[in-house]
Amino acid sequence: MTIVATRQRTGGWWLIGAVHAYAAWYALCLYQALARAADLAGHWYLPSQGDVFTADADINGGWAWSAPILVTLPTAPLIAGAGLFVIGVLAVLGRTRHRRPLLAGVAALVLVLVVSLTPAVTAISGWLID
Repeated sequence: MTIVATRQRTGGWWLIGAVHAYAAWYALCLYQALARAADLAGHWYLPSQGDVFTADADINGGWAWSAPILVTLPTAPLIAGAGLFVIGVLAVLGRTRHRRPLLAGVAALVLVLVVSLTPAVTAISGWLID
């Protein structure tokens, strides 16, 4: 009789990939918003609602990144919080095998959460919505 050892796969890898992909997507969107402000003003700065550099400019007009960024930046605290909740529930239930990559994902989500709640990023989100 031959016994074949099988390795059970967990669904944790898709979660780890999604967490890291979202953190990278958030960083790209934040960079694109700052690049748009620099393009409109002529120099790099932190934009806010009604600033003197882009007060009369159409911020979202003709900009391909407008819709994805308008969805990503304001909802980042909710998505990062939900991701941390899901990872916490999986850790409590003991469903996580890949601890190191998952801890790196937790660190990335905490960084996204902290950055998205800073006054500078809140001002950028308000500037885009304005």
